Amino acid sequence: MKKIIKYIPILLLIFFLCLLYIYQNGYYEKYLRKKIDMTNYNIEKFEQDIKDGKDVTIDDYIEEEKDYSSKLSNLSLKLSYRIENIVDKSIKYFFKKLSSYLE
Repeated sequence: MKKIIKYIPILLLIFFLCLLYIYQNGYYEKYLRKKIDMTNYNIEKFEQDIKDGKDVTIDDYIEEEKDYSSKLSNLSLKLSYRIENIVDKSIKYFFKKLSSYLE
């Protein structure tokens, strides 16, 4: 039992580092860029439809966003935020103590 408890922080750290790697490599930025491109496309389509005199409604230009999240992905995201906060506070505390010793 002690061996299992000993490996939990290591597994959490590895999990956090994997999520951090995905975030740092721009997965989310790529997703946002795709949304911007689709928005620009819809604006051009709207302007062309206005020029052509077509009857336009907002529903023709707004695309519904699909939600692919699951309980597991939401849980892992919350967990990664908590780990990030803990690591951040730990590092700040460490450097604060280190600076107090250096003064």
